[in-house]
Amino acid sequence: MGHTNPDTAIDVRFTGGLEYTSLTYTVTKKQKDTDGNWVKQEVDLLHRITGYAPKGCITAVMGPSGAGKSTLLDGLAGRIASGSLKGRVSLDGVDTSPSLIKRTSAYIMQDDRLFPMLTVYETLMFAADFRLGPISGADKKQRVEKLIEQLGLTTSRNTYIGDEGTRGVSGGERRRVTIGVDIIHGPSLLFLDEPTSGLDSTSAHSVIEKVHDIARSGSTVILTIHQPSSRIQLLLDHMIILARGQLMYQGSPKDVVLHLGRMGRKVPKGENSIEYLIDVIQQYDQSELGVEALAEFALTGTKPPPLSEEEMSLSTVIPSPVPARWSRNQGDGHGDKSGKRLHLQTCAENEKDFDRSVRSPWNQSRSWSASQSGFMQTLGFTPSRQRNDHRTQNPTR
Repeated sequence: MGHTNPDTAIDVRFTGGLEYTSLTYTVTKKQKDTDGNWVKQEVDLLHRITGYAPKGCITAVMGPSGAGKSTLLDGLAGRIASGSLKGRVSLDGVDTSPSLIKRTSAYIMQDDRLFPMLTVYETLMFAADFRLGPISGADKKQRVEKLIEQLGLTTSRNTYIGDEGTRGVSGGERRRVTIGVDIIHGPSLLFLDEPTSGLDSTSAHSVIEKVHDIARSGSTVILTIHQPSSRIQLLLDHMIILARGQLMYQGSPKDVVLHLGRMGRKVPKGENSIEYLIDVIQQYDQSELGVEALAEFALTGTKPPPLSEEEMSLSTVIPSPVPARWSRNQGDGHGDKSGKRLHLQTCAENEKDFDRSVRSPWNQSRSWSASQSGFMQTLGFTPSRQRNDHRTQNPTR
């Protein structure tokens, strides 16, 4: 079954899997007003998110920090309190409930809960005894053996899981064992929260590669991921990018360049298109337009207004808080209240007392040396260079 969603800038082709419409999650926050009184304010952590996760594919949820990635994952997995999440979720075209989603899915968190003194095989057999119900022991062993081969754990099947005090499997293998424990019963839906967190590039690629194989076996896989490498991006089939709880992009990673072109942006030579799109989102977020302009473009195709050169040149990193002794309105007049990056300020009175790093090639101040240190003189140490010079002047005794 396929259909085209007229509300999106890019045609949506849905052939089965998880589909969601107008997901909105609102929470009430308390904050002080200008008079110092506590007032309640409603905030949308998710705002009318509509999309889909195709069956047999990996759907990656991405975005800047605080975009709502984990919140969307929790909402789709039925882990948000009933009644708090508004919208419609369907599986293979049939409306579903959070309780049904929980029974047919597996949710893999960042932190694992594995027994360090069990081997990989024993860990998976332990999970099979609990999750596979009253089936024969031979069938359970067959399922475990197949899973070990599917996850690439054959060489480490008899290795202990290990912990801080006991050497065991590697970080990538440990993450794959965690995935195996949760998919031993063959769920049709698989949710993973930052499965590559804390792993090196090679281990992270190995984990996503095995998750890719699981998706190709017929499961619907949805995961959150932060800054995937270029190799991992090649394994992603479908992508959802959020910012401040709103949908910025949905579609294939290959179509990001086309999406940016429709916005009037060209990916600079040598840059990754996905990373560049997230940079553009952060530029709009720090501008007066906000991310709402990009959300409107993703929904209706209305081209967002261009940013000024000043707004495009702003740092995408949130500035650090100004120390209490400084005021944004003091100094050279560059301070403002917009949250944009401030120019570096120096105090002329203290500049002469500031000793630059001895590693700086522009250092004009007197560098610290052991011979000039009162601490070294107090201890009565003699620098090695002086000892060598002394020996050179007196080669014989």
